[in-house]
Amino acid sequence: MIIELGNINLKFTNKAFRKMQSYIQDDGLKKEAGGILSGYCIDNFNFSIVDVTMPYEKDKRSKFGFWRASRLHQRFLNKIFKNSKGKCIYLGEWHTHPEDYPTPSGQDRKSMIDQIQKSELNSEKIFAVIMGRKGLHLSVLERKGVVFEIEYKFEELSSNLD
Repeated sequence: MIIELGNINLKFTNKAFRKMQSYIQDDGLKKEAGGILSGYCIDNFNFSIVDVTMPYEKDKRSKFGFWRASRLHQRFLNKIFKNSKGKCIYLGEWHTHPEDYPTPSGQDRKSMIDQIQKSELNSEKIFAVIMGRKGLHLSVLERKGVVFEIEYKFEELSSNLD
C-alpha cells in the first residue's frame, strides 16, 4: 500500500499495516498499543515501511496512553539494522487511539518532535502513525518539526492493500 504525503510516497507492506491494524481499540477493553516503524529510505521522497514492532510486556499501556519500553524495541531495530547491513532503519513510531478518526495529542506531537530533534537518526524524515477505529492520522517530521499531516479513512486505503 502506498500513501501519498505531498511530494513523499510512503509504502507499507501488508504485513506491517496488518500488524498495526490488529491492535485497533475496537472495544472498550483494549488498551493503547504501539511500536516503531522500520524500513528503507529509498531517497528523500520515497520510503518503505517493511515491519513494525508490537507492544512488549514491559511497555506501559492504558486505555488512553502508551509508553514504549525503549530497550526492547531498540533491540529489535538493532537486529534488523545489522541483518540488512545498515539499510533497514528506524523510520518513526506508531500507536493507537480509542477514537474513530484519531488526532495527535500535544504529548504525541512533543514526543515525535523530540525524537527527531534529539536522536541520531539515519533519515532526514520520520513518520508518526496513529491508528483509530475507522481511520489513521499520519505525520511527516523533519528536524524543524511537523512538515505534513494527513488523515485517511481505512475504506480509502483498502483498495490499495493486496
